Amino acid sequence: MLIAETGGLNAMIVDSTALPEQAIRDIVAAAFQSAGQRCSALRILYLQRDIEERFLDMLYGAMDALKIGDPWAFSTDVAPVIDAEARDSIETYCEEKAGEGRLLKALAAPTNGLFVAPYVLRVSGIGAMEREVFGPVLHVARFDAGDIDAVVEDINARGYGLTMGLHTRIDGRVQRVFETADIGNLYINRNQIGAVVGSQPFGGEGLSGTGPKAGGPHYLSRFRKAVMEVAPSSGGESLVVSASVIQSAFDQIDAEDWSARLDRIGTLRRALRGKAPEAMAAAAALEQGPIDLPGPTGESNRLRLTEKGRVLCLGLTADAALAQAVQALATGNSVVAVAAKFKPAIGPLIEAGLPVASIDGSADMTAIETLALDAVAATGSADDLTPIRRALAARNGPVLPLISDRISPASYASERALCIDTTAAGGNTALLARVGDEDVS
Repeated sequence: MLIAETGGLNAMIVDSTALPEQAIRDIVAAAFQSAGQRCSALRILYLQRDIEERFLDMLYGAMDALKIGDPWAFSTDVAPVIDAEARDSIETYCEEKAGEGRLLKALAAPTNGLFVAPYVLRVSGIGAMEREVFGPVLHVARFDAGDIDAVVEDINARGYGLTMGLHTRIDGRVQRVFETADIGNLYINRNQIGAVVGSQPFGGEGLSGTGPKAGGPHYLSRFRKAVMEVAPSSGGESLVVSASVIQSAFDQIDAEDWSARLDRIGTLRRALRGKAPEAMAAAAALEQGPIDLPGPTGESNRLRLTEKGRVLCLGLTADAALAQAVQALATGNSVVAVAAKFKPAIGPLIEAGLPVASIDGSADMTAIETLALDAVAATGSADDLTPIRRALAARNGPVLPLISDRISPASYASERALCIDTTAAGGNTALLARVGDEDVS
């Protein structure tokens, strides 16, 4: 099993209701502490247009107070980068952007060592960022008050999903971003580095990781070795199902409302009538949240599990495929199961109108390389699973998990953590009482 965390284009959004001094403190820490050499470090800052000019003046003043130097000195704020290759790459990138007229602010770095001074560069948005620059480089974009939803959509569209920050005092805005951002760790009114085990389980999704979250309730169990199952002989060759057939089955499934339903477990129980009892019991016992996690006074931490999306269930037996489908559906996913003699078992789920389809046969391994998927589930021996692993490894884009445990409902979900600094208060009480997501300028 592979558990990976792969960095990201981590964004922070600051609206006009944010406390500027607190936001500046958190931006400087998240973008420049550790010389920006953290996977969770802030890479792009979105500032509401109404506050941008004054806010940037404050940011530049805070940057001027930074000390760049020996990391052993307590007075040092920004230390060297890891090696000469990193230093030269970052400097070359910043010089190129300066030549394009995008330089907003830069400090002077010591000449004797592997130092890179903090930079601030102008960009139109996250779509203009070519790659993650792993150093003390902050990109800045502006947005209008009513465009926060569009900003979140742009962030999601890049496919990374490690950390994200939001500075606002509108509770409704916090909830809306938490529900719509495809981000592993969302931080509200604080910096987005320094996750604490047990309080902010850490890990991303999409291009930023595979899960499960380090320091979370489902982490340790993923290090268990899965029990290898031997598929019984089918008595002949099964039909090989092509990518187009599987894709068509997914496209015909209407899963729009399923993930939001609160009665998924009850619906599954009524449809199954006692079938797949082990998978059903495990799915029912899974706490999908929001779950309150411990933390210091003045901090709220929550964890919730959300659907991964499209799950391909491959069995390798009909019973195993049914167990996979039950767990995937229970966590809000849509399912296509490709397995021999599976239709009778899945019939009740289809009749109940659940987002599931079945195809009798075995999946073409080249289909796994190209299908629009979010996870694949399969049990069997090492020899059975090796072709599936190779097909998944050949895919472009995010690393998709292969769920090989027969019973592991948490494997079918993405974990998302929310950390809120609840001390960000004060100011206009009428403003703070607003629960909608209206434009605020």
